[in-house]
Amino acid sequence: PHKLFVLIDCQEFGGSPPEELYEALLDGLLDAAEEAEIEVKSTQSPGTYRALDRALHQISKSNVTVVVLLDEFELLAANEHLTPYFFARLRGLTTKYGLAYLTASQRPLFAITAEEEILSSPFFNIFVTLPLGLFDIAESRNMVTSRMEGSDLQFSDELISYLICLVGPHPFFLHVAAYHAYHALSQGKKVEEKPDFGQLDGPVEVEAGSHLGYLWYNLSEEEQYALAIADGPIDSLRLLEQQCLIQQNEAGKYAYTSEILRRFVRRQQVTGLIQAGPFVIDQQRHQVWGNGNPLSLTTSQFAILVSLCGQEGQVVHGDELETAVWGDVLVDDPDRLKTLIKRLRRAIAPFDNWIISERGVGYALRPPD
Repeated sequence: PHKLFVLIDCQEFGGSPPEELYEALLDGLLDAAEEAEIEVKSTQSPGTYRALDRALHQISKSNVTVVVLLDEFELLAANEHLTPYFFARLRGLTTKYGLAYLTASQRPLFAITAEEEILSSPFFNIFVTLPLGLFDIAESRNMVTSRMEGSDLQFSDELISYLICLVGPHPFFLHVAAYHAYHALSQGKKVEEKPDFGQLDGPVEVEAGSHLGYLWYNLSEEEQYALAIADGPIDSLRLLEQQCLIQQNEAGKYAYTSEILRRFVRRQQVTGLIQAGPFVIDQQRHQVWGNGNPLSLTTSQFAILVSLCGQEGQVVHGDELETAVWGDVLVDDPDRLKTLIKRLRRAIAPFDNWIISERGVGYALRPPD
């Protein structure tokens, strides 16, 4: 072989000392060498830089390049136990043996290090950033169909389109969705027509949930806010776009890259926002969005919608809604709330059917039947 690949999952070493990293690198290197039938004499001190250096020296005599893959590198870069000296040593191995590093991280290297001193290490000067984006629709379809070649089971075009809409043109999530579709077909379940496709949503969302959660909790509050409204400071939007969470549509507006992401975000608590049904409300800025589109409401309409969204699924008594709008001012007009609700429904169309009337009691925000 011309190359040996060593994969390090940095998630396991977020708080580890240098010795554990040296040992992991050496173990991975020895495994790769054994698989390639390259003889490397064992060492008595595996958790040292010297042992790693010796192994690389032996492998270099075989004219083989070693490539170290560092997944979730931001966790390693933020490890407070790893000093500039540690990273300088890793940098030195590239000079001595032509060792190559390939890092994967959500953010650029300059934004993920624990401190400025670490960033100044020569190690961080050897990289070129290669942003990896989403597939286009044709590439997404090709990925799914190519995996099905040679199988007795096949996906219909409609099913593939549904999967792409559900999880977006994201390679990883497409693999997850296609796996569950294949599993359903292999179990004899009917997944042929559009009404059947919804049965896949639950399993796909359960498996994708932890991965979406990882992306979400690594965002700042400002970035979470921007993602929730798919708008905000341009720097936040560009970062979210780099992480394949949003993309610009044909109209030039930012939108979620998948339906499962939209649903996930709607279930999160976001500082300063109320999220309910298709609505996102910023009380402080007096702004409302319906499925990402801004809605123009009067102060009274806004107060009603805030009350309903704040108690989604529950019946809000008419007296409570009147108090939210007019306070304790008594007005002899029994139809004033009905009139305001009618105008609110008109203002939030096509989501007007989300406001359900409970005769004689009040109103509720619920999904339409």
